[in-house]
Amino acid sequence: MAKKYDLVIVGGGPAGLMAARVAGENGLKTALLERRKTITSTRRVDGGGLSPINEYICGEKLTFNPKVKRIGFPVNGFSVRYDGPYRDMYGFRIFSPSGKMISFGDYEQLKKDPEKNRVGIALNKGALLQGLFKDAQAAGVEIFPDTNVTAVETGENSVKVTGNGKPFEGSFVIAADGINSRLARLMSMNKDRKFIATMVDRVWNMEGIDLPQIVGISFVVTDYGNFFVSRVCREGNYHVGVSTYHPGDDLEGKLNKFVYKDPVYSHWFKGAKKTEEHACVVNLLSPIQEPFKDNVLFVGDSAWLMEISNPFAIICGWKAANAVTLAVLDGKLNKEGIASYLQWWEDKFYVPHGQVEFKPLHLHDYLDAEAIDYLAGLVKEPLISTMNFYKLFSTIGSTYAELFPVIQEERPDVMKKLMDIANEMDEIETKARKAGFPNR
Repeated sequence: MAKKYDLVIVGGGPAGLMAARVAGENGLKTALLERRKTITSTRRVDGGGLSPINEYICGEKLTFNPKVKRIGFPVNGFSVRYDGPYRDMYGFRIFSPSGKMISFGDYEQLKKDPEKNRVGIALNKGALLQGLFKDAQAAGVEIFPDTNVTAVETGENSVKVTGNGKPFEGSFVIAADGINSRLARLMSMNKDRKFIATMVDRVWNMEGIDLPQIVGISFVVTDYGNFFVSRVCREGNYHVGVSTYHPGDDLEGKLNKFVYKDPVYSHWFKGAKKTEEHACVVNLLSPIQEPFKDNVLFVGDSAWLMEISNPFAIICGWKAANAVTLAVLDGKLNKEGIASYLQWWEDKFYVPHGQVEFKPLHLHDYLDAEAIDYLAGLVKEPLISTMNFYKLFSTIGSTYAELFPVIQEERPDVMKKLMDIANEMDEIETKARKAGFPNR
């Protein structure tokens, strides 16, 4: 017989643990189910980050106070503790095949006042999860690690999920089981979502080097792959990775070439030791506009295109748990009861960002190294300092739109290639979809 709860949460990442903490503190009888044996252990492709800081996004302006070890969410009126190492991040950089750089922010000026000017921090995600985990435990949440949810059954004003053959019943279920959510598949939430591509990342942790040119996350565009190099929270450590929308690509071979043989970039990694390897496979599906069905509320990554950043996963958990609390207290065990969360999701996530068309494009598939170098060299001054990916893409778009007359005059051959890319976008998207495996 199923044990009954006010709320059952599936997934023990930032969104799930925050929802558990809030629900427990609000007095709800709460269970959290997580498939990992050790909930706070994590193997991360992204290394863990907190961004963007000091700018508004999705209705919040994130703060970090290392003196009291708190991450603040002043618009929503709460904070979480973070008692772990960190490194300041000052923005994105983009490097071309020959080493030309587009900088988001003037690092030499920004580093003079880190407290004021940092736009993100690299953190230890395990330490972040540990703080949330302890808070959830202290709030009386029943936590079930090593519990793999394989079935969901909906009824009148209740939902039953099965984990490791054991039933758990809640008035509501919060699905916080991440990108490519199993609950979303079981509940047929993906059938109307657009499949965009399968994205594969391969990442090495490199230790024992100092890369002063990496001030946040840097993207390196070569003629054989798209790479990224990012700060992590430990000094002397960096994540070096490669991404593709072609799952058959030899990513290990590409990383070996970039780190050990590239004539421009291999010197960055001279003397470095590879200490860890990670991989990530994500099916990119269009975001869910209304992430609710039969008293299951989908939060964070489970309803989005790709992984939501740590702070916004936390906000999703906070908002969702408070909405469920009010629904239980008001006796509205239905969609009406959690309408505040759905409205917030619509206003702050879906409308501003959920309808933006994501393009699975690799520039090096269409432009040679010389053309990419030319385009990078056109940007002479630092752009806006940010760790906001939406602002990154919009700034690149607006910057080059202004440069189109220059490109047309100086390099009509490159302009033609850019126009060809735009005209062939439907074909590019179809090719990416065919290469992937949607698994809805």
